[in-house]
Amino acid sequence: MKKAILTMLAMMTVTASVAACSGNNNKQGAAATDAPANNGGATNAPVAEEVIDPFAKFAEATEVSIGRAIDPNYKFDGSDTSEDNVYTRWLKDKYNIVVKHAWESAAGNDYQQKVSLAISSNDLPDAMVVNETQLRQMVKAGQLADLNEVYGKYASSELKAVYDSNPGLLDSVTFDGKLYALPETTLPSAPLTWIRKDWLDSLKLEAPKSLEDLGNIAKAFIDNKMGGEKTVGIVGTQQGGSLSSNFLNSTDHWYNFSSLFFANDAYPGIWVKDKDGNAVYGSTTEETKKALGMMKDWYANGILDKELGIRKSTAEVVASGQTGIFFGPWWSAYNLTDSMANDPKANWRPYAAPLNEAGKFNSNQATGSNYIVVSKNAKHPEAVIKMLTLHKWGKDEEFKTLTEGKEMTSQQVPLFLILGAGDQLEYAVNNLRKFLKDEIKLEDFDNINYGWAFEMANHAKAVKLAPVDDYDIGYFDQKTDAGFFNHIYAHLNGGSTFVDADINWVRSIATAQTKTMESRWTNLKKLEDETFLKIIMGSADLSAFDEFVAKWKDQGGDKVTEEVNELK
Repeated sequence: MKKAILTMLAMMTVTASVAACSGNNNKQGAAATDAPANNGGATNAPVAEEVIDPFAKFAEATEVSIGRAIDPNYKFDGSDTSEDNVYTRWLKDKYNIVVKHAWESAAGNDYQQKVSLAISSNDLPDAMVVNETQLRQMVKAGQLADLNEVYGKYASSELKAVYDSNPGLLDSVTFDGKLYALPETTLPSAPLTWIRKDWLDSLKLEAPKSLEDLGNIAKAFIDNKMGGEKTVGIVGTQQGGSLSSNFLNSTDHWYNFSSLFFANDAYPGIWVKDKDGNAVYGSTTEETKKALGMMKDWYANGILDKELGIRKSTAEVVASGQTGIFFGPWWSAYNLTDSMANDPKANWRPYAAPLNEAGKFNSNQATGSNYIVVSKNAKHPEAVIKMLTLHKWGKDEEFKTLTEGKEMTSQQVPLFLILGAGDQLEYAVNNLRKFLKDEIKLEDFDNINYGWAFEMANHAKAVKLAPVDDYDIGYFDQKTDAGFFNHIYAHLNGGSTFVDADINWVRSIATAQTKTMESRWTNLKKLEDETFLKIIMGSADLSAFDEFVAKWKDQGGDKVTEEVNELK
């Protein structure tokens, strides 16, 4: 099932990428805390007087040297390598772009260390993929090319449309009016509260809004043994899982307690601004202490899963019908197949809740972590722009013939970057709803730019029963077109709730590790995780939080905070 979810998300992110901005910008994360400062970055997209055919072949062989992360366990066809394979040969033969590896390193920490070494020694390839901290180091050191002009000239209209549909994304990598990177895009995510609505209806309970509502619902489910003698109130973090999302895994909203923290205006795991505008680690704030105190009480009263942190599989509890509440992103419906198979009446519905005391629905903002940068000494920065366009939109019949039966991954594609229009979900949800109401026809869908929405529309009327605007499970046909049931159900249920929600986004100041984090973060995170779990489960008093903050600062947290403040 996890593979199905990833496949669907990949299709949404990668297949249809030239849509214009939909105007529903709150889903892109209008941050409650300001995004990292960009030293007066430009407010308009880069422009140029001359536009060159982005799909034209260079007249002469044009070499681009890159630093490359490789998977040493990846199996290539025959004698192919990451430098010489069907994709790089296509670039050379079709477009005269010759990719050379200045160096290679195993993906992960080894690659990050190699990038950092290249930066510190000022020995840079023409281009490479870096994280945000490395990007800012290179900007500060004056090592990067200003891409404004070559972007304006060589970027295809499709590539420009992708960035236009992700408002503010290019601004975030523009410093003093100079465009210093090409960022990846990220599907937005926020944790929704998924509840068995059939249980709510049975007990004549209203959907939750506040934390108090949610706690009362969980207690009612337990008291009425809705899931049997061992009903679990709110199921969450399993063995090896996280308590909440964090700045390194900003979309980790699956089966954890991010929602409970956010509703307390707490943002553990990410870097926010304090009242004076300085960076502070969200896990060390009084709001997080308050949230832990509430969760400690809920755990003691049986509202939170008693096997929190030690349970082997949260999914099994959901599938077995033992619980009626969990937190997860809009696409959580893809993982409810077993639950509905075991109980066809399992009517899982998502809610944009719980709200904070001010009535706001809070969430951290999903942030991308990869950026393509070009050295200021590169002879052909335009080739890098062209490569990005070709990766997405250069797949002609010749390419399809060459790669038939082969998946082109980041191991074949140099400078691999995830790109997708920012309004993919909004377009799919809003147009599916209109289509089901016969307000638009199938031919009204933009099949070129939003192919996945068009594909779902082809199947929607076989899956969604009348009334078309009621998304209870009883109004879906799960069998006639079983292959598309999950897609339609997930988009109309989770997708529509997410799209319609008024979300108060909070963006982390840091989205990658700083220098001190490289050696200290593992121990600091372990200290945090162990302390928080002990507090919630009652083996430590709430005062342990203050001890944790003191230790965290003393063991490197203060130095890390200094480095994050430099990113503002």
